[in-house]
Amino acid sequence: MNRDQRHLPCIASLENPVQQYVWGNTQGILPFIEATPKPGYPLAEVWMGSHGLAPSKLRLDDGSFPLDELIRRSPEHWLGALVASRYHDLPFLFKVLAASSPLSLQLHPTQKEAQEGFAHEEQAAIPLSAPERTFKDANHKPELAVALTPFSAMAGFRDPSEIADLLGPKLCRAFDFNGQKPEELRDFVRHVFSTKGDAYKILEAELRARAEALLRSNSERAREAGAMVLELQALYPHDPGQFSPLILNILNLDPSEGLFIPAGVIHAYVKGSILEIMACSDNVIRAGLTIKHVDVDLLCDMLDPDAQPTLIRPNREQHAWGSRSIYATPAEEFRLEHLDVGPGGAVIPYVPTGPEILLCTEGSFRIRAGCDGGELVLPARASCFVGGSCSELSIEGAGSLWRATTGAHAL
Repeated sequence: MNRDQRHLPCIASLENPVQQYVWGNTQGILPFIEATPKPGYPLAEVWMGSHGLAPSKLRLDDGSFPLDELIRRSPEHWLGALVASRYHDLPFLFKVLAASSPLSLQLHPTQKEAQEGFAHEEQAAIPLSAPERTFKDANHKPELAVALTPFSAMAGFRDPSEIADLLGPKLCRAFDFNGQKPEELRDFVRHVFSTKGDAYKILEAELRARAEALLRSNSERAREAGAMVLELQALYPHDPGQFSPLILNILNLDPSEGLFIPAGVIHAYVKGSILEIMACSDNVIRAGLTIKHVDVDLLCDMLDPDAQPTLIRPNREQHAWGSRSIYATPAEEFRLEHLDVGPGGAVIPYVPTGPEILLCTEGSFRIRAGCDGGELVLPARASCFVGGSCSELSIEGAGSLWRATTGAHAL
């Protein structure tokens, strides 16, 4: 691509890659974003960003070009000087995700763990596409999930005494678990998820009996855990991940509620449609509920028994044109906002302070860049990229608009 750098646009429409997995839900994706499934598994995720495994493309006058390639050619234009100097790439990855059944039981590494793990696998010459490859990049992956529909997940350990109550005496004896010390959870998880073959089949039968007993409990939490165990036994026979509902908190989110997952938290998304924003990484260490590569020892080494997810209810600001909801998290790489503009419409000008991805899920908006006069229409289910060098932007229209940015950027 030969292009005069002085005439690069500030805004451009996105063409986004899809990921298709057995747990996906095509009809849970299509109401929120444009996507074209290929034959095979259902749609599971649509990625918006520059991650090298599946970068979005920008529609420019002379064709569509991968965002990671454009950033490498003109980092300060597409990222802005500050983000380009600090991250050298778009520091966040934005997704629409829909699950009809549970995702793998997993956790994400810290920055140090990711750097060391990536370097080790690079030195070992394990191809990025190899099934046994764990670290796809050198980044950590704190992430925020915001429910678009009712959404359920398992994340973070229950109190040890509650785990013991749910397991019951027989399973506690089988795993030598007394439910008293949080620091013993790492060894307990290693024991549970390392049990295989005939030894696990015996435990599996006992787990089924325990889950059926829990269905008769007076406790709603116990009944919910028992029902999910039986669901997992049907979906993932002979997989120790079946124990997860008795070990982890079951969380149910209403639309617009968020869940922040830091490093070291074992979790699995269960069902529903979400927006997901994270540091730009695809590093996942799995323990079960999957046909993909599992590394129980590595997961247990990185597990933080004290770490917990955080339920995020947005800070909502009321304006004459509608409302702006801000999802505050500790992550420096990303920030998510939702603009709900009433049917009368509005013109909302602001100064971007870094690169942005805008996603319209309802209504329609006209996006104008005051710095170069560029503009585009963003209908429902469409997305666009705003370059970090853009000095002036205005949003005109009505509907629902999601704004993914870096750091603490205000309108």
